[in-house]
Amino acid sequence: MRSMTVENAVCETCHALVTECETARKQWNERRAEISDFGLRGKGIDNELRCLQAKFAKSYAVVRTHVRDCERRQSARGIDDATGYESDARICAEFHLPLFSGAPHAGF
Repeated sequence: MRSMTVENAVCETCHALVTECETARKQWNERRAEISDFGLRGKGIDNELRCLQAKFAKSYAVVRTHVRDCERRQSARGIDDATGYESDARICAEFHLPLFSGAPHAGF
């Protein structure tokens, strides 16, 4: 039963981190779309986008690190299968995030 509790905690933590990462990605993409639609330019706009991009990149890195570390702990306990490290998705299936929303934005 103990491994089930640990595994559920990992999933809950992963879910919270992925949600935060998705939120940061959406904020960045929505602001990029607004800037493109209105043709906004300038140093302030560039800095704003850079900050939003950095926020997303940081949250993405936190998710990847968390997933990798959890997988190593599970492998060490013998919970993981014997196939080795193949994908972050084995611990957190919803991890795979599209980088952009899919809508093309001219100039970005």
